Amino acid sequence: MGRFDISPEVAEEYRTKFREAVMPHVDEDILAVGTFRTTGSGTKFAISKTQAGALFYGAASKIGRSRAGGLPGQFLLAVTPTKLHAFKYKLKGKGVEVRQPVAEWDRAGLRVELERLTTTTRVKLAWPDAGEKLVFDQDGMGDNPWADDVVRVLQTTPSAVA
Repeated sequence: MGRFDISPEVAEEYRTKFREAVMPHVDEDILAVGTFRTTGSGTKFAISKTQAGALFYGAASKIGRSRAGGLPGQFLLAVTPTKLHAFKYKLKGKGVEVRQPVAEWDRAGLRVELERLTTTTRVKLAWPDAGEKLVFDQDGMGDNPWADDVVRVLQTTPSAVA
C-alpha cells in the first residue's frame, strides 16, 4: 500500500510505532509524531531523471537542509506539551528505528504557516522572538496522516494542550 491510499488501520498502526520509537528520547507526554522531509524533493527528482549532475543535486539538497535549519533529508517531528523534537529515523521492515535526536525547540512563541503545494504541504515554523525560521515539507506524496497530526497539534498553543 502506497502513501496515496493509507487506510485508517495502517495510519493508527504507524501512529503507535512512531510514538513508541521516540518515547525513550522524550521526557514529556507525546501529543503527535509525524514524518517530514526537507524542501526540494521535486527538484532533486527532476535533476536525477535528467541526469543534470551530482553538483546540482547536491546544491538542491544543501538548500533544502539550510531552509530546514540543518535537519536531515527525512526526519520525525514529535510534539510534547512544551517542546518540539526532531529525530533522524529509518523505516526498517514494518518497524521504525529512531537513529538520534537532532534538534529540540520550545513551543512557546511558535508560529505555524501551511502552504498547500501540488504533491505535499509545506510547513513554515517561526519563532519571531528568537529570529528562527524553519521550512520543510510533509513526507510522501498525498496523504500523510501523521504529519497532519503534528501540524494540527502545533497550531494549538502550548498552554491549551498542557
